[in-house]
Amino acid sequence: MNSDKLINENNQLRENLNSENKRYYEDLLVYIRSKSTFNREKDVEQLLLDMLHDLIDAQSNGESAEFYFGRDPKSLAD
Repeated sequence: MNSDKLINENNQLRENLNSENKRYYEDLLVYIRSKSTFNREKDVEQLLLDMLHDLIDAQSNGESAEFYFGRDPKSLAD
């Protein structure tokens, strides 16, 4: 799958998040994309999509993004 398709899938799946988890994930997305300027775009987008799938699973089990990934999305991105 190319980067554009990964981004499109990410955008669609993100709508499944509640507002709190969506805000956290979007912060994480910005941090990861901004730190990954020298990495292959496809690899970065695949990582973000994998993390989004994990978060959707966690949310379906009643867990928040902060509980699942940790309190600070910036630290996670580092």
